[in-house]
Formats: sequence, C-alpha cells, structure tokens
Amino acid sequence: MQIVSFARTAVAFALGAATMWFFHTGAPEAQAGRTLNADAFGKALKTVLERHVEAVEPSRALEDSLKRIVSGLDRYSHYLTAEERLQLKQRSRGGLTGMVVDFRRAEARKPATLVVAAVLPGSPAEKVGLAAGDSILKIGGHDVAFMVSQPEVELQLAGGDGDAIDLTVQRRSDPAPIALRLVLAGQLRDVVEAALVEQDGQKFAHVRVRAFRAGVAESVRGALKELRRSAGGQLAGVVLDLRGNPGGDVTEAVLLADGFVADGVLVRTRGRGGQILREERATHASSDETTPLVVLQDSRSASASELLASALQDHGRARVVGERSYGKGTVQDVIGLDDGSVLTLTIARYFSPKDRLIDGVGVEPDVHLVDMGKRPEDALKAAISALTSGQVRKDLAQKSG
Repeated sequence: MQIVSFARTAVAFALGAATMWFFHTGAPEAQAGRTLNADAFGKALKTVLERHVEAVEPSRALEDSLKRIVSGLDRYSHYLTAEERLQLKQRSRGGLTGMVVDFRRAEARKPATLVVAAVLPGSPAEKVGLAAGDSILKIGGHDVAFMVSQPEVELQLAGGDGDAIDLTVQRRSDPAPIALRLVLAGQLRDVVEAALVEQDGQKFAHVRVRAFRAGVAESVRGALKELRRSAGGQLAGVVLDLRGNPGGDVTEAVLLADGFVADGVLVRTRGRGGQILREERATHASSDETTPLVVLQDSRSASASELLASALQDHGRARVVGERSYGKGTVQDVIGLDDGSVLTLTIARYFSPKDRLIDGVGVEPDVHLVDMGKRPEDALKAAISALTSGQVRKDLAQKSG
C-alpha cells in the first residue's frame, strides 16, 4: 500500500511540475480570436522534428500532414505521395471493376466509409452481386475505416485483366458482412442502351446512359438516328434515362446537351469569389430543338449527368422527372509537385446556365417520383406520361415563341 501511495504521489508531483513548467516557459498568453498562421505552424513542425523523444522522418511527417490537410478541405481534394503515385501506375494495368464507389473520409468519431454508387451491367461487380448502396468494409484485407482518401481506395482496387480482389461487403439489405472475390475485366459493355417503346400508338425513344466516357455523345446520336428510322422517321418523344449515372467525362455531357440546344451557355464554372473561369456554349450544329424530351434521374445521378439535366432544364428544352439528383459539381486541378507527388485540388464549382449551384444541392425535378428504387419499371412509364401530358410541347412552344 505504501508503494502504491508513493507512486501516486510521484505521478501527481510530475504532472504538477509539468503544468507549472508549461505556464512559465515564456510562451505567449492564450487570447481569444488568435489563429495559427503559417509561421507558427512551421515553428511547431520544426520543434516536432527536432525535439520529439523518437526521431521523426521529415518527409513522412510532411506527407502525413499534407494528406490530412488536403483531404479535410472537401471530399474530392487529396494528396498522393510519389511512392503512392508510382504504385498506382504500376498496378493500373487495364483491369476494371465496373463499379463507381463513393468514399467518405472519417469525421468526428465516425470511421471512413465506402459505398457502391453505381454498377454497370455485365461488369465484374454485377457478376458477384454488388449493387448500388452496398458498403465495402475491406479491400484485400485493408480496412476501409482507416483510409484517408479516394486514391487509397483506387490503389487497392487497381490491377490487370483477370486479377482477383477480395472484398468484405455489407449488403444494403443485410447487416451481416460477406466475403466476395472480384475478378477484374479488361473490357466493359457499352454504357449506352437504346430501345423503341410504343404506347397508345405512339413511338418513343428510351435511351439509357449509365456513365459518361469517350464516345457516349456520338453513341446517343447514332442510337437516336436508328430509332427514328425504325419509327418511320418520326419520334413522339425521347426519354434520356440518367438513373444511377455517376458522371464521368464532362465533355461528353456537354456535347450531348449541345445536340438539343442551339445557342447559349450550357455550363459555367466559377472559382474563388465567384469568378467565372469558363463557359461552355452551344454551337448550333445539328441541334434537335423540336423533339419532345424528358430527362429521367434519381438520387444517384451525379456530376456530368447533373450538368446535362440542368442545361436542358434551364433552356426549357426538357422536363426533368424523378428524384433530386446527388449534388456533385466541382472541378479539380491535378498539380504535379517537384518530388513526383501529386496534389488534386478543388478549384471551382459548376453552375447551370441560369447560375444554379449544383454541388451540394443537386437538380430539382419538375415531376417528382417516389420509391424509384422499389418500382423502377414505373419510372419509365412516368417519364413517357410526362411526354404525353402536353406540358413538354407547351414548353417547346414557349421556347420557340
């Protein structure tokens, strides 16, 4: 008992002495409103490197701090070390998962999460049963909860055609984790699907765009040309289906919008302070301004698909049917640093032609649908009903007038 009491007394004395030392070191008094500046940060970092009880590797400390700083700015900014960049380049050998994942970094007492945002038909992800809304807990034994940024996820999911990646997944409908083996593929099916839909003696084009990548706009134009020919030269309307479309190549979305809008701004980017950095405008070339058009979207429609929907909506060229979209509309600049590392930094936000903010807000539909995930077949019927309601033709008449 005397030994324990002595130990407690010694600890109390040491803590008290440390506290007294802290308040008498000559450090500036704490004052409300004072903030840490770059000079003070540099001094603190220098102190850590020189005085910590264990030797601290300067490059490692700088890399770790930069990772935390950048990834804390927003969900899409991140820093990749030279070593990580090299690893990603070596491992990225053309193997594709066929899914889009949404990484959210850890926040106050909450671990990082990785959720499947979209799965392409016929892809490796679909073949193992992955679906939008599923959570990925581990990738190849690496716990997602402790990952810092999207590039860490991409590194673990990279590989070549035929490479296998072990996943631990939690289904949206089942809390029990399961193990899956994902085998990467070198090629994926076309992301554009088109069909002719007949209703009440009228023929409509249903064009599903599951993601935006090179050649999508041309594929849609070709599909519509073929469907129009099959319909006898005239379509009663077009349903541009962007449900579950996570985005991709913004240029392709702009090209597709240009095919339906003859003039004016299609998308605008604004940087710090609201400064306009760029505007993409319609070019008048071969624009279809007369065929009734509806955009079908859901809560997972994001990024480039939102830019397309908002452009057509703002120009009065299409009605938007479905749910409010995801709300991702930022521009990243990829900056190579002298040591070979890479900084990906959000430098601007996208705005619609009428200057509506997309990021964090999404695109509000003209016609709201509920339970789209439970009754997906009803969504197409609702879109066609919107085409036949007369409101689309009224909008076109007002636009031409």
